[in-house]
Amino acid sequence: MKKLYFTCLFLLLSACQVYPLYGTQVYKNVCVESIPDASGFILFQELKRFFPDTSDCKYTLKSQTPTVAYSDQGLSDSDFTTMQRITARADFSLLDTNKKAILKKTATTIGSSAVVANPYSTVVAAETVEKNLYKSLAEKIALHVSAFLRKEEK
Repeated sequence: MKKLYFTCLFLLLSACQVYPLYGTQVYKNVCVESIPDASGFILFQELKRFFPDTSDCKYTLKSQTPTVAYSDQGLSDSDFTTMQRITARADFSLLDTNKKAILKKTATTIGSSAVVANPYSTVVAAETVEKNLYKSLAEKIALHVSAFLRKEEK
């Protein structure tokens, strides 16, 4: 009985053209413009996973260099910071063949890192969190672009 129920549910949902929201797909007609600076290069490489290079570019994805902001999060009894909040954001736009922006958005993601007595450990932890935030930014940008393009296809 359960199999019949799930089969009917699957058929009903597929008839309504329901797509998974987080099922980003690879778009071969979107070219990613290079992004300056080291943080931009990391974001650029992550975006290339979703938008590989092709000769047929119907759209161009242009992103600004990501900005990172640190803020103190946790304080110890002696007023030393124990945690820091790291916020990364990037403005991006999707351009059509006429270089006209058809989508403009900002992607933001937040992480946290421990602040310990060893400065080297603190710096390495913060850099690791930053790299992971750039990956998260790329995923969010790809999600926005794929949702927009899926809507345009209809």
